[in-house]
Amino acid sequence: MRSYLQDELPKRGLFLVDVTVSVGNRITVHADSMKGISIEECIAVSRFIESLFNRETEDYELEVSSPGLDNPLKQPEQFQKSLGRWLDVITFDGLKTTGKLVNASAGSITLEIESIEKDALTRKKVVIKKLFEKRIDEIKAAKIVISLKK
Repeated sequence: MRSYLQDELPKRGLFLVDVTVSVGNRITVHADSMKGISIEECIAVSRFIESLFNRETEDYELEVSSPGLDNPLKQPEQFQKSLGRWLDVITFDGLKTTGKLVNASAGSITLEIESIEKDALTRKKVVIKKLFEKRIDEIKAAKIVISLKK
């Protein structure tokens, strides 16, 4: 099914984030686009998936939705869509970093990290900005930091 969706979704201006099939044939499809995904688009994708199965011989439950803000970013397109947002990133070597996503390519991301350090001359605290670059395949989990502050 994944290959069918990877072929079909770009025709609709969407990209596939994830497909899972759990116990009891519960199929969950997460799709998105750079502008977001509407309910109508989810319905159309659901109908496309249903056309692949015969309801008389296959018993399944189907859910098609956007991945939501609380789900980790998985696809390069999700990182590109999240440019300018703050992310919590955990790498496979256990390093956790929080920063503003300033660059996202097909294979890597760059975060701008702020730290507070004392100036060697004045002894005053200053904000230091550094860049943190990682390949996407080195990232175990990346989540958008949800903040209600303005």
